[in-house]
Amino acid sequence: MEADLKAALLTAYARLLRPLVQILLRNGVSYSEFADTAKRVFVTTAATRLGKGGGAVSAAQIAIQTGLSQREAQEVLDGAGEVPANTNLAWISALLTAWHSDDRVVGPYGLPLELQLREPGRTDLETLVRDYCPGADAGALLEQLVAIGAVRRTDDGWLRVLTRTYLPNVDAPDSVERIGYAVQRLVETVDFNRTQTDPNYRLFERTVTADFGLKEEDLPALEGFVRQRGQQLLEEIDNWITLREKPDLERGDKAVQTGLGIYHFVDGSEN
Repeated sequence: MEADLKAALLTAYARLLRPLVQILLRNGVSYSEFADTAKRVFVTTAATRLGKGGGAVSAAQIAIQTGLSQREAQEVLDGAGEVPANTNLAWISALLTAWHSDDRVVGPYGLPLELQLREPGRTDLETLVRDYCPGADAGALLEQLVAIGAVRRTDDGWLRVLTRTYLPNVDAPDSVERIGYAVQRLVETVDFNRTQTDPNYRLFERTVTADFGLKEEDLPALEGFVRQRGQQLLEEIDNWITLREKPDLERGDKAVQTGLGIYHFVDGSEN
């Protein structure tokens, strides 16, 4: 039974991660950067859970619960697992600038030359990465450049740079932060309801689905209907909250952060 639950959890997490990984790839975040973040979350979450019993939490305890080594757990606890300032995003920007400005790879009229990943005796992509992105793996960095549309492989096997400036899509910091909160709150609500045995204490969480799909030409009408009625409902709830007496912390009131989120989903939509 435990194995079945683990398999179901991993399948569910794979589905959850797909749209999130789309955002990471679109913005030049590598697997290693994601893995470092996941490791920190595993360690800090395990430390919090273990610490609820009182007393100090050791790296050995965390290692047992997470499957990481004691050294990895201790590095995170010591703060050594923080994301380095020199992320792949910085490497990408430095490399694209070099490709457009280094005399070794700039041709007539200031146009960047096509390069090979590795070409002994000539300035290749590995040379630029070594000079401008110390510590980066040229092959992995190339794959990211291709994935984000900054570099294209030509039919005859050369690498052509397509842009000098890499600007991430609409995923600005504020927008990305909103994604974190929205997904976190939804998952926490679903998990709370899953572990709450009494249905009367479960939080409201419902989904309406077109059982047999919807004709594509009807989608704009649904979007308009959802925007209008969803906005109306949110405003009604916001007004209800606003009319409540604000908690007085000095008087001993306990403030609870709560609210409601509504989203319209379309399966198979592009990220």
